[in-house]
Amino acid sequence: MKSLAMFTRQLASMLRGGLTLVASLKQLATVFPHKGYSRVAGEMALGLTMGYGFSQQLGNYPRLFPAFYRGVTEIGETGDSLLPALDTLAHYYREREVVKNRLLRILFYPLLLIIVALGSGMIALWYVVPGFSSLYAVLGARVPAATSWVFALAEAVTPTRMLLAGIGLAAVFAGGCRFLAKRVRWRTLAKLPLVGTLYCYWFCLVTAMITQAGHTLEQALTMAAAVSRRGPGPAALEAIREGRSLYSGLEGSPGVLRSFVAQGEATGELPEALARATEYYRQGLEDVMENFQRLLEPVSVLIVGGMVAAMLLVLMLPVLQLARVF
Repeated sequence: MKSLAMFTRQLASMLRGGLTLVASLKQLATVFPHKGYSRVAGEMALGLTMGYGFSQQLGNYPRLFPAFYRGVTEIGETGDSLLPALDTLAHYYREREVVKNRLLRILFYPLLLIIVALGSGMIALWYVVPGFSSLYAVLGARVPAATSWVFALAEAVTPTRMLLAGIGLAAVFAGGCRFLAKRVRWRTLAKLPLVGTLYCYWFCLVTAMITQAGHTLEQALTMAAAVSRRGPGPAALEAIREGRSLYSGLEGSPGVLRSFVAQGEATGELPEALARATEYYRQGLEDVMENFQRLLEPVSVLIVGGMVAAMLLVLMLPVLQLARVF
């Protein structure tokens, strides 16, 4: 996505600077650092000289240009407003990159801590715990039930079994995610703090950008539905196509989103209302991620610290009992 955003920004900048689309693509074919996009730019420049459309050619490269990207450029090319369409796409992918990087920064420290703790725990089970087991057997110490359970776990958890268990858990997790993606409805997702806010933000961002660029609401909702099939976009698009209001199509969405839409429809300023909703959900997303980070970091430290303390305590219980005897 980062390369796609950069490609789009540079193409829009060249068009804004007065270059033709063919000249801009030829320039990108020469200087763009990503080999895939530079090659495609050269091929599309050649295709344009042969009479093929820009958005038409994007369909030949679905791996590099998602359906949403192709749809927005097709709308822009049809309406003779390709530059605003590219500006819209550049802004959208820049926002996606910002949100993705923020989420990665939030999750990096807790995930690193958990991975290190799990790795250390496995090393302890394979190399440290057997030593304690042999020591207590030589001393003839009475081993408590908790310590016996850890010794049995160390014997059962071999590297091969751990690898097989990891593959199995990954398969179950992937299957569960696919199952939930098909079964969970938007009404349920909307109630989840981070997920619901994120879906509403993408919906408002895409719809506001495309309508403010002068395109129809149906075109904007088509693109919003393409971005996320689990958000409010599909139901809203269905309502518009049936001749109903956008407000009625957002049933089950958060009340704040419906309030913004109701205000925009009542005043005839729906694009502006959606832009305000975008800003509202952007700030809400920042707040949710900040609170999530504040909660996740100390909780992960407590969990890992508790696991280490429990392991040490269980291994040292026989030593404490021997100390009482002597």
